[in-house]
Amino acid sequence: MSHPTTWIDANDPLVTLPKIALHDHLDGSLRPETLIELATDAGVPLPRTEPGELQYWLRNFGTVEPGRDWEDLFGLSTSVMQTSAQLRRVAREYVHTLAADGVVYAETRWAPEKHRAAGLRMDEAVAAVWDGLELGMRDVRALGHSVEVRQILSIMRTGAVGDEVVDAAAAGADLGVVGIDLAGHEEGHPARDHADAFQRAAARGIRRTVHAGEADGAASIADAIATCAAERIGHGARLVEDIAVAGEARDVHTAVAAWRADGADPASLALGPVATRIRDAGIVLEVCPTSNSEGSVVASLAQHPVALLAAAGIRVSLHPDNRMLSETSVTGEMRAVVREFGWTHAQLRASTVNALEAAFGPRELLERIRVETLIPGWD
Repeated sequence: MSHPTTWIDANDPLVTLPKIALHDHLDGSLRPETLIELATDAGVPLPRTEPGELQYWLRNFGTVEPGRDWEDLFGLSTSVMQTSAQLRRVAREYVHTLAADGVVYAETRWAPEKHRAAGLRMDEAVAAVWDGLELGMRDVRALGHSVEVRQILSIMRTGAVGDEVVDAAAAGADLGVVGIDLAGHEEGHPARDHADAFQRAAARGIRRTVHAGEADGAASIADAIATCAAERIGHGARLVEDIAVAGEARDVHTAVAAWRADGADPASLALGPVATRIRDAGIVLEVCPTSNSEGSVVASLAQHPVALLAAAGIRVSLHPDNRMLSETSVTGEMRAVVREFGWTHAQLRASTVNALEAAFGPRELLERIRVETLIPGWD
């Protein structure tokens, strides 16, 4: 095992609170030390070869090397996740990272189609990740932690293997697979392009979440629900564009400032049809404030609409998205909203309960976690 980078302040009192991680990309959460070691063994060139320098480069890639995008970063991390041994190690270490973050239940997502360059079949890759997760869960139990982790398999919007992923998810029920996801370039690649695969998944009882409302607006969220039967929405920040502030529609960049100027009064918020549907159906947004506040959605955390959405009655939950690429954790996301929006213990607790109730894992397991760990830990 490499040095345990966890992207949290171990002295933060929020670390001890039991947490749920639903939007947590496995290939975005390698430890920089591990990325360096695996790249060295595989002969993969890296832009930096010292952990701290590599972490800085990854976090600031947009300014360090303008023109690069998220696909470049994921291409780098997935390049060292092409064998069973590599996948097993990354997954095992990921569980240790969760334990250090105070996470008691997680669903890590990754796209099997991105891990076949060395000839792995999808079923082999899924089995390798599950092996690593099981090893990690066993490790942390021996250290006195209780962490349950399951897998979500992502379909790429720009890919054409959705049916294969659905089949792998169905076959992986005994390997901790609890659902599927739609990820990748949102704008110009609508969810409806993958409606058939998601409808097949729904018919087979496979749970469904979709990245939407990140690079595209509220209509993209509506499309994900209507055509792909999405039960959760990954990110969903731009749902705010379907919520009028003081009688005026705003874009995602100006909505929060306008709401704060109006006194941050929930009564000043008027939900449009998409936001109303999300609220009334109780659909949970997997919100990733840090990741979305680095130019991908808004320019700063102060502009992020998580507090506005919660005030409007939308069920939000807090997640790190990519621990390594955004240098954060669930603890870090909680600390961020406390610092920027003054969230209280009760608000953090509510977002955590939202996450648990929206989780795709076995109900008996989730209920046990709720009764034995989550509620006592927060109360």
